[in-house]
Amino acid sequence: MTGKGESAPPLMTVRQLVQQGGVTVHVVRNYLRRGLLQAATHTEGGYQLFSASELQRLHFIRTAQQLGFTLAEIEEIIRHSLQRHSPCPLVRDIIRRRLDDTRQQLDRLLAMHERMERAIHAWAALPDSIPTGDDVCALIEAVAAAEGGKFVRSTPRRLLGRRIQENLP
Repeated sequence: MTGKGESAPPLMTVRQLVQQGGVTVHVVRNYLRRGLLQAATHTEGGYQLFSASELQRLHFIRTAQQLGFTLAEIEEIIRHSLQRHSPCPLVRDIIRRRLDDTRQQLDRLLAMHERMERAIHAWAALPDSIPTGDDVCALIEAVAAAEGGKFVRSTPRRLLGRRIQENLP
């Protein structure tokens, strides 16, 4: 509440909210559609005006996203808060699951990174070739052949010398 000599904090336009929040207009519009943000009022011309609390909410949403929360999860967290229920147990549960998922994704990415490094090293010894028959790219098909031929059997054998096969993932 404001006293006699105090005035209410100034309201912000969408443009000002965007600038202070470090987001795009499209992001703000999306959050408005989803109910994550709400205009405090509208001007006579129909422009939306936002309070400082909406800027704070915008910062909250962006921080939650940086922690890996989806917009749907953020909606649920805000809903808990608006109902005056602690969202903290929900937040802990979601972040634990997200941490496990992230760890698995990281393991997959590290494995892919290793395969890519081995492939690029092995490919340095392979010549460029023009596809013949059913093959597409000898480099990728050489990897498949080196992994037991699970995927493609059309890699020309002339490109798969013993030295090359030993170097592929």
